[in-house]
Amino acid sequence: MTNRSGQNVKALFFDVGGTIFDWKNTAIAAVNDLSKQHDIPIDATAFANDWRVEMFKVQKEVRYGNLPWMNADGMHFGGLNALRSSYPLIAKLDDEALMDLVKATWHNLNAFAGAAEAITRLRSKYTVVVLTILSWESIVASSKKAGVQWDGILSCEFLGHYKPSIQAYADGMDLLGLEPDESMMVAAHKGDLAAAQDAGMHTTFVTVPEDDIVTGGFGAADDRTFSYEAEGFEDLCNKLGV
Repeated sequence: MTNRSGQNVKALFFDVGGTIFDWKNTAIAAVNDLSKQHDIPIDATAFANDWRVEMFKVQKEVRYGNLPWMNADGMHFGGLNALRSSYPLIAKLDDEALMDLVKATWHNLNAFAGAAEAITRLRSKYTVVVLTILSWESIVASSKKAGVQWDGILSCEFLGHYKPSIQAYADGMDLLGLEPDESMMVAAHKGDLAAAQDAGMHTTFVTVPEDDIVTGGFGAADDRTFSYEAEGFEDLCNKLGV
């Protein structure tokens, strides 16, 4: 694709948690199953949103070196621990059960409708890879389950820097031997795209059916203008010429 600045984009880097995968409804279903098993009611939607917020609090401490380096599974476990006092169901679970909930959610993510097909179309023209804060294991498992096929999966757990650190985007491009003008970040989170812009990448914002809470992990970016804005996956493919 020749993008609006006239440069040749060779690779698309995709955020996946909240862009390709519907983490929120996957989490809601997983905790509702636990609620039925233990006969303890829970506001599953509020819980899912709170879990996301608490995970990003842990991630921020990891990024700043205030907590030991860990992958996103560890961060999600830490987020659950922080919710013990707020949710009786979570308080009842031991550490093993908490990790089971992490895996039942984040290793079992459902894809948004049309996402897998869009990635297949985009791969006919571009190298299409994941660039995610989520664990490598979780995205391998979730992609296999949902039938999403990538050219590669880059998890920040191996890069030594978590998004939105500029170095995470730079390292991703370096691993593919790409210059920023050859790279485009695609996400449903404007803060993620703003950081990618700061790393020199081109950017595409795509709307998805579920709003996501990422303000604890990414800065506000409502004032940013992106290379493209797409209304869903069909429009994304059309905007990117496939």
